[in-house]
Parts: sequence; C-alpha cells; structure tokens
Amino acid sequence: MIPIQRWVGVFVLFSGSAVSLAQQQRTDACRVEITEPRQGDSVQDEGDARGIATIPAGKRLWIFAHRRGLALWWPQGGGPAQMEKDKWATVVTYGQERDRGSEFEVAAVVLEERDHNEMVNVVKRYEERGEYPGVRLPPSARDCSVTKVVVSKR
Repeated sequence: MIPIQRWVGVFVLFSGSAVSLAQQQRTDACRVEITEPRQGDSVQDEGDARGIATIPAGKRLWIFAHRRGLALWWPQGGGPAQMEKDKWATVVTYGQERDRGSEFEVAAVVLEERDHNEMVNVVKRYEERGEYPGVRLPPSARDCSVTKVVVSKR
C-alpha cells in the first residue's frame, strides 16, 4: 500500500508542477509593454512609439491612438507594428493642430488573424479614399490584454 501512496503523491506533485508551468507559459506567451512614449510624456504632432513584446504565433501587434474622450481610435503606422525579435516600433500621429494641449491614449493591441486581416483592409480603404474616419478599438486576442499609456500633445 505504501508504494501506491508514494506513486499518488509523486503524481500529484508533478501534475501540480505541470499545471503551474502551463499557466506560467500561457501568461508569458502574450506580453506587451510600451516603453516610448511613457505615461504622462509630452509629445509633438508625430513621434515614435516603441516597446517590447512576446506575441503568440499567428497573432499581430497593432498600435492605435486617439484623443482622450473619443470613442473611435486610429490605427498607427499603416499596419501592424514592425517587430524585430521582441522589440517593436511604429510611428504615431497625435491628432491635428486643433488638438494641442489635449491628452491622447496610445494602445498596443494583439489581434487574432481575422481581426488583423480586417484592420489591413481598413487601412487599405483609408489610403484609397484619403479619409481616416477611425474605428472601434478591436478586441485583444485571447490571453492578451490591451496596454495603454496617456500622453499630452504640446
């Protein structure tokens, strides 16, 4: 009877470790940080946004911005953020001249393939029409959260 109890104890110990490891991997599988601009920074009309990210396979990182208080967001950089290993970068435009002194939110959103393809089509339509009406912020991919910073336009 003792060998069976040991086996059960060892099984429980290792299965608990396996569950913890799986949870840790799932948590680490999607992580996005905005390192530039930083929360509270003053920004000009346009500037670089940078960060680090761990993105699950088949998903894409998009950066959006909007003047605080608006329901609509604008995709930045003409497409998904450019990734090089775990670093990303894009260019952000902070509204228009009339928006000086306003706060802006910059959001990093990891998109599922379907939402990524939809955003590619949205950007293509914007470019074809020369109109940029904005979009609702798309949902972040499963197990990924939206990362935001708030900045002020000089």
